[in-house]
This record gives sequence, C-alpha cells and structure tokens, in this order.
Amino acid sequence: MEKVTIIIPAYNAEGTIEKCIRSACGQTYPELEIIVINDGSSDRTEEICRCFGEKDSRLIVRTTENRGVSAARNLGLELASGTWIVFLDADDILLEDAVKELMKYRTGTDWVIGNYYMSEQGGKGTIMRHAQYFTEAVHRGMKSELPELCCSRNFHCVWGKLFKAKLISEYGLYFHEDKSYGEDLLFNMDYFSFVRNFTILRKEVYGYCYTYGKGLGTRLIDNEWEIQKDIFREMEYRINNVYRIDETAYERINHFYFSQAVSVIQRIAGEKRLERLERKRRIQTVTDSWEFREIVQREAASGRLHPLDRILLRHGFLYSKIHEFYAAHKLRRNQEEA
Repeated sequence: MEKVTIIIPAYNAEGTIEKCIRSACGQTYPELEIIVINDGSSDRTEEICRCFGEKDSRLIVRTTENRGVSAARNLGLELASGTWIVFLDADDILLEDAVKELMKYRTGTDWVIGNYYMSEQGGKGTIMRHAQYFTEAVHRGMKSELPELCCSRNFHCVWGKLFKAKLISEYGLYFHEDKSYGEDLLFNMDYFSFVRNFTILRKEVYGYCYTYGKGLGTRLIDNEWEIQKDIFREMEYRINNVYRIDETAYERINHFYFSQAVSVIQRIAGEKRLERLERKRRIQTVTDSWEFREIVQREAASGRLHPLDRILLRHGFLYSKIHEFYAAHKLRRNQEEA
C-alpha cells in the first residue's frame, strides 16, 4: 500500500490545530505520514502538536523560526517520505474518507483534485458548497482544460488534492517564499506543467473553515491590483514558455484574468473600512489601467462579455454594486440548498 504524506503548516493555530490533526489522524486510509511544521508559533500550537505526536507515531512535528506558510510547506516536502502528498491547512479539516477517496482514483493519473465545502469559523453551521466546472461525478481532464481549471476557485489552493511526490522532487517544484499572495496558484501552475492528465471529483473531501475578512477571497489586500498583475505576468511566462496549448485554449485563459480583475473591483467596493470616495478612486485606478482595458476588450471580442457589462465596467463602482446584489442572492440560494 502506497504511503501518503499529509503536510500541515501551522502558525499560532492553538484554536484550530487539534481539530485539524484529529481529522488527519482519523483517516480511514491507514498508510499515512503526517508532518506538522510549527512555523515559529508563540502560542500553544507546538505543545498541542507534540501531545498528539506522543500518542500517534505517524505524526512528525518540526518547529522552525517564523518564515511563512510557503517555507513551512517546502520544509514539509523535504521531510516527506510518502509516494503521494496531501496539503492540509491548520484551520481546516479533511473529511474522514478524504485520503481513501483521493487514492481510489490515483491509477493512470498524475493529479487527483477533490472538492470542498466552505464554513465560517464560529458561524451557525452554514455550509457553502463549491461547484466544480463539470457535471460528471468523476472528470478525467486533459491539458487543454487549463483555462477552465484556472477559473475554478479550487485551482487557487493546494489543499484537498493528491500530488505525486515523484513529480515534485524530480522537477524541483517548490512554493515561492517571496510571495504572500497567489503562491498556491503558482505552485499548481508549475505542477500542472508536468502533469499528463488529471482527475477531478465532485465529491467533497475537504472542509475549508474561514474567518470572514481573513480567508480565501474575503479580504482586500493592499496594492492588490499590482499583485494580480504580477500573477498575470507569471502565468503568461508559464503559458508562453512551458505549456503547449492551442490558440483556442489560450484565448479562453483571458476569462481567468477577467475574473480576477473583477474580483479586485468587488473586494474594493465591499471594503467598508474605506471611505466611499477612496473606494471609487481605487476602483478607477483598476478600470483606467491599460491592462484592465485590454483584458475587457479581449473578453468582449470572445463574446463572453455582455455589452451592458462592458458599459458598466467603465463605471466600476456601479458595476460592483449591481453584482454584489446578485452574489448575495446566489449565496442565500446556496445556503438554502445546503
């Protein structure tokens, strides 16, 4: 039976790490190695982890100075002895059969991507289901589907997926320690360049537990538009120098850039800590940039952008408010279905 290494980076996670480790140790797949990298925590994180390590020999705890989540994951990769790698964040959980379910589809594929749900920390148990971009229960994907993968929120995270350790070591893949935003996406892009094919499951294997204003897509980062443009440049470099995708796929990748740009506008518009005039000024900085205008123009030329949306995007603040209404309606509908 092939060994699976679960890598957990942890920093000041005393409030969530116990639940996280229990979910890892409680997996129904038996051949596990669980590596917790305590990234210089100043709370009881290390104490809690070592307490679990004394009871479960599969758990390895390493403490380092605080260097960030990317450095912690890189150290975890160096220590890993498993054939396959699964990443788990210290404030999240793996569902009981997660590893078993992922391993079920490992034959003949280089990457197995599980689904996830979102729940707010300290909330009232509200769960939001993530919708994959296909309809099958199990989707066998090819390289040409990179544009659709990029537009899926699932592709922006490394957790809840099965990575082949041999590919990571053979090609020297690592997390960019100089980046504090988008590092998961870039790691996935690098890994995907060596993947022959991949498998995506509609079944949930991961519980993403967020705190509003701090987690995935819920907070505004200072200078975010500049950061997003840097990510776009990084992706363009990979697409032009590493990937071999046809012109149709290359044209579709623009929708990822468009989605990210619109997300920046929406996060600025929703940032209540900023004065209204400051929000409008920041949005205009985005919509007036040549990069944004070019992205919108390509999206319109593809036929994916409604003419009314293109007009509204010239007034980004108004556009964001209209879409905020529809997003709230969609969220309520998803919660009712859950």
